[in-house]
Amino acid sequence: MSNSADNEAAAFPVLPTIEAIEKYGGSQAGYRRAHARGIVLRGTFEAAPQARALTVAEHFQGAAIPVQVRLSNAAANPFAPDRGSPSVGRTLGLSVRFVLPSGAAASWAGVNIPVFPAATPQDFLRITRAQKPFLSLAPNPFKIIAYILSRPSVLPAIKAIARLKPARSFGTTAYNGLHAYFLVNAKGERQAVRYSWQPRAGVETLAPADARRLPPLYLLQEIRERLAAGPVRWDLSFQLAAPGDPLTDASRAWPPARPTVPGGTLTVSGPVEDQRSVEALVFDPTGVVPGIELSDDPLLRFRAQVYSESYRRRSGETRAAPPPADMGQ
Repeated sequence: MSNSADNEAAAFPVLPTIEAIEKYGGSQAGYRRAHARGIVLRGTFEAAPQARALTVAEHFQGAAIPVQVRLSNAAANPFAPDRGSPSVGRTLGLSVRFVLPSGAAASWAGVNIPVFPAATPQDFLRITRAQKPFLSLAPNPFKIIAYILSRPSVLPAIKAIARLKPARSFGTTAYNGLHAYFLVNAKGERQAVRYSWQPRAGVETLAPADARRLPPLYLLQEIRERLAAGPVRWDLSFQLAAPGDPLTDASRAWPPARPTVPGGTLTVSGPVEDQRSVEALVFDPTGVVPGIELSDDPLLRFRAQVYSESYRRRSGETRAAPPPADMGQ
């Protein structure tokens, strides 16, 4: 694996992106600059037998691994509603921190869209700046159109975000890792994969009539109530790349006919009691251990840098109280 992705990510400054998120995303002091409102849950991950043939990574050897899982609204503003309208949903996230037997930790961060609306750090900054309102319209439709015309490959991602339906629950939502990773087995063989978390309860969204009856912020309370009735589970699936599939562009999907392999089951049982105690966790998508390697996707590494800068800033700020409905966050 070359250092080209590291070099590209390092060459593009993080600060303009963070500043654009703060200026146009509605971020608040003391909160994450993205995925600002969320809840951290305790749980376990148990790998599927098929995964052991693909990777020697500790958390895929069969034993149940303790995890911390953060479910979140992807908005920079912690007061942003959990849906855009009764018929339009929001981008949501599921991040996992695997606590490994060796004392190390691994982490991943997924979202409920199939592909990302940017392929490079430069693209990410452009689409962030496009959130600046034009008159009463946000994002700015002219900047979005200009961006799509210059990057036609992102159109499926833009459409996917626009077509999101309001989620019934974090627990009935599927999440995708977006970036390619390499799984490395005991023979040193490398297989490029993308991963997804599929809800054991099935994917469920809200009809507009049902969405209208709910408050703007409802997902955190719903998952608390759901967990009070029993554990919530997702099944991990690996999609296997074939020669020619894009490994460095998260805006382009792989053909749906690519084979998949079961990766394991994620089970969450309840919220961490002291949410402030886990607020310092950074769910870095580059947090891999031996047996898993990063692809040369420059946006993957750039996300890690943005998350690191976000933590540096919020850790030195006084945090405003969350919305009343979310006091348990």
